[in-house]
Amino acid sequence: MIQSQKLKARDYITIGLYTLLIYLVNAIVGMALSPAMFVAMPFLSGVCLFFSSIVYLLMAVKVGKKGAMLLMAAVTGLIYTLMGIVLMLPYFILAGIVGELVLWKGDGSQYRKIKRQSFAYAAYGSLFGVGNFMAIYVMGTGLFEKFNYSSELIKRMIYFAYSPLWMAAGLLFSFVVTLLGCYISSRMLKKHFVKAGYLANY
Repeated sequence: MIQSQKLKARDYITIGLYTLLIYLVNAIVGMALSPAMFVAMPFLSGVCLFFSSIVYLLMAVKVGKKGAMLLMAAVTGLIYTLMGIVLMLPYFILAGIVGELVLWKGDGSQYRKIKRQSFAYAAYGSLFGVGNFMAIYVMGTGLFEKFNYSSELIKRMIYFAYSPLWMAAGLLFSFVVTLLGCYISSRMLKKHFVKAGYLANY
């Protein structure tokens, strides 16, 4: 019997806490990779999502309901909005809707399927991976000057952002690497979290 797909109070709390953890993982990995930004900016977000995929899958399978990804995306966008990047709220909501569309077809059990959730996170990750480009298109260079980026780095970011080839490469890389991260994470979940009883066997 498929459980109710209506999110409850505990689901909102779970999603909120896991979203903060996902943000922290992405931020820590992003900071560690920042020296490579000048040469590999389009690929860095995908690497961040590779590492945060296990946190997402834990949340997604534990909650197992429609709307979890959209709420995660909205909270992520809200975090960036509080940092002064208001554009990110509607952008992340859009990314969350894309992920929810990947999960949409089914009887409700798909929300606890690792494969479906992996493809949903990878689809979300593709848009996440080019979020900096969207910020450049809409807000120009002022945003990055505000965060004390060097003029050389800003020029390099503009070069990446306005190159269709780099845009496509960033989208594809983020999708593939996020999916790979989910595959590896799923094996870890089965080995550790299912055996420990934290998750039901999926």
